[in-house]
Amino acid sequence: IGAAVDVLTKSQLDELLRGETTDWSAVGGIAGSAKPAAVVSPADPAALAVLQGWMGNTAERAATFASYDDLRTAMTFGSGYIGLVPVSEVRPGQMAIAVDGIDPVRGRGDLAAWPYTEKIWVRAETNRGREALDALVAALTAPAPTFTTIVATGDILQSRCALTQIRASGDWGAALRGPVGEYLAAADLALGSLDGSIQDINPPYGCVDITNLSSPPETMEALTLAGFDEMTVATNHVFDCGIDYCANRAFLQTLDFLHGAGIKSVGGGINLEEALAPAIFEVHGVRIGILGFDDISAEDLEATDTEPGTAPLDDSYDDEKASIPHEPAFFQSADKLGVTRLQERIRQLKTQVDFVIVQIQSGTEDTHIPSPRSIKALRAAADAGADLVVGNQAHWVQSIEWRPNSFVAYALGNFIFDQTHTPEHTQGYLLEATLHGRLLVAVRFVPYQIEDKYRPVFVQGALRTKIVGDVIAASRQLPGLP
Repeated sequence: IGAAVDVLTKSQLDELLRGETTDWSAVGGIAGSAKPAAVVSPADPAALAVLQGWMGNTAERAATFASYDDLRTAMTFGSGYIGLVPVSEVRPGQMAIAVDGIDPVRGRGDLAAWPYTEKIWVRAETNRGREALDALVAALTAPAPTFTTIVATGDILQSRCALTQIRASGDWGAALRGPVGEYLAAADLALGSLDGSIQDINPPYGCVDITNLSSPPETMEALTLAGFDEMTVATNHVFDCGIDYCANRAFLQTLDFLHGAGIKSVGGGINLEEALAPAIFEVHGVRIGILGFDDISAEDLEATDTEPGTAPLDDSYDDEKASIPHEPAFFQSADKLGVTRLQERIRQLKTQVDFVIVQIQSGTEDTHIPSPRSIKALRAAADAGADLVVGNQAHWVQSIEWRPNSFVAYALGNFIFDQTHTPEHTQGYLLEATLHGRLLVAVRFVPYQIEDKYRPVFVQGALRTKIVGDVIAASRQLPGLP
């Protein structure tokens, strides 16, 4: 996964497998050694013969492993290993590679034309054999799994300068009209992170330097155009209300506009129980549950038993509020963060659904490195049973990691946003997760750059490698990783 390559031609892949290409930068990846690897036993000459058909003599020189578990363990960010594994053995710690547009992991292209398939010739020579032929072929054929695609975004804010640009375009869907919106709409589940309010109570600010971040209801057009299914509102600007104060009315209107468009929300509600409640979907027979939590503004905006607000990440913010001199909770020590309620809610949801996603707003801004508090929170979510954990708030891309049974992304960067203080404020990636049935098997990073302060556009080449490289470099600095 550290090579940041997920698309190759067959000739490029053949050269990697045969050891003729020895550095990932030669095929558009992050510079580093490319080393063939294989799971094969010297006592199984038939398996070695199959590998030799694809890898040539490299099959005998490749790094060999006794099991796919051993190979996965060895595939660290800097290992550089590339190998052929059965589709059933692919996991998120490996980057699945599409070849000439065919991707058997994600179910794209003509899967029957996939070139790396072990084929067996079966011929029936008797009546009994002919009668058994269909059943035998079915038993030998590996059927394609059921594919489910989930895509998550970074922070969404159609306000301030972004709003001014959208208005000037004359198209309320302009931010997501085109390839990025079409890609989101094609996902089985599209998940967003709304970092501001949507309301018609007060006029929102235009292109001025202010932190009151609110959008008019017309901006819903971009969200519906892109087919968003869910949005976390566990964010710090969801109570903003334009040029005049309006208490919690902007927040409540935001929920109304989302729900009216058929977009489910998590991470906020009319009371604490609703704020902590999951959104549940059923896709291809798989029940998927999503929770949202806020550690940025919850010390002030958390829901109570009787008042609306966001879903608090911390068990209690009393310790943080008592700090002298006072500073926002998300700047404070990880030791003060209680994760008992977070983990209890995840475990409870795990008994109700097949697959759990947790979205968390946490951490400090303008850095690729997650804060210790973020690391504690997102790892706690994973260790409690979340299959996929997605963080945001940094406004830059941040680290990733895979736990024993889950994948964690600490921040995906801005998605629709007008920040241009650094190039990194305009860069992010969509996180694509693929399920086979109930099992998370692969993730993919789909980088983009925000143009004109409001419109994300997919990127390739050096900029794509740079964005993913920032993620990988930060990931290699996470504590507790090889």
